[in-house]
Amino acid sequence: MARRRNSRKKLSLTRAQKIVSLLCAAVLAIAGGAAALSRYGGQLIEALDLPGSSATTGGDLQVHIFDVGNADSILVTKDGRSLLIDAAENQSADTVVSSLRSHGITRLDYVIATHADADHIGGMDEVVNTFPIGTFLMATMPEEATPTTKTYLNLLKALDAQGLEITEAEPGQTYPLGGATLSILGPAGEFTDTNEMSVVCRVDFGARGFLFMGDAEKEAEDALLASGANLRADFLKVGHHGSDSSSQERLISAVRPTYAAITCGADNPYGHPAPETLDTLEKYGVQVYRCDLNGSIDLTCDGEAITVATEK
Repeated sequence: MARRRNSRKKLSLTRAQKIVSLLCAAVLAIAGGAAALSRYGGQLIEALDLPGSSATTGGDLQVHIFDVGNADSILVTKDGRSLLIDAAENQSADTVVSSLRSHGITRLDYVIATHADADHIGGMDEVVNTFPIGTFLMATMPEEATPTTKTYLNLLKALDAQGLEITEAEPGQTYPLGGATLSILGPAGEFTDTNEMSVVCRVDFGARGFLFMGDAEKEAEDALLASGANLRADFLKVGHHGSDSSSQERLISAVRPTYAAITCGADNPYGHPAPETLDTLEKYGVQVYRCDLNGSIDLTCDGEAITVATEK
């Protein structure tokens, strides 16, 4: 008797079933990718050097110095990449956020909190809670001088809530900002004063350099000069709102800027900017712009020429 051969009919999907299967796989892949992008998007964008904000892309570097009284908040953009330096005082948080949005910002690639004083980080918790951030930079104070103010603690809480870690700002660090380069120069020493521990940075594009001093004072300036860092720049954000505790002549001589901006408020009680600072800048032929007189200050650079426009 012949043995019956076991035979199995090979099952095959219909065309409709194949389409449904492929669609399901695609949905799962997209969902998984979205979850990964939500968690790791900042790192992926930074690693691939892709634009992270919706700021208008283009060839020019732009520096926007917001008029936020006797405080600092500065936006730098290049090729759709964005850098925010400081976020003014608590009461100016809405102004900072609306100013960023008006320049098309939906994500910040880099944020620098130069130091822990309220006129530089007061609105930073609102910024952290509003915009996705790639890298958050700040200098670490010596343990015995760690700030304990409500403003500083609110910033730490906001960073923790958003799962953001602080990248310690150290001289020698460089970051791509589109076709420009962000470099950290200071603090070039360890100080117990918050102003002296300001993050000092520069942005270079083409033949032009832009130097941002935070509230660095003379000790920090001396450390910078001794470090051998490249301080020569075409634009200077004057340290500490033009106070006489900053911008000593040997620093201005090393920088030799063509343009300078002083972030000071009208009729401020500190007497900023100091006559001594203005005299030094005048001695070196620097074209000075002031928020108390000019309002917001905007600079545009194509790698060679720098143009300046002011609100007033």
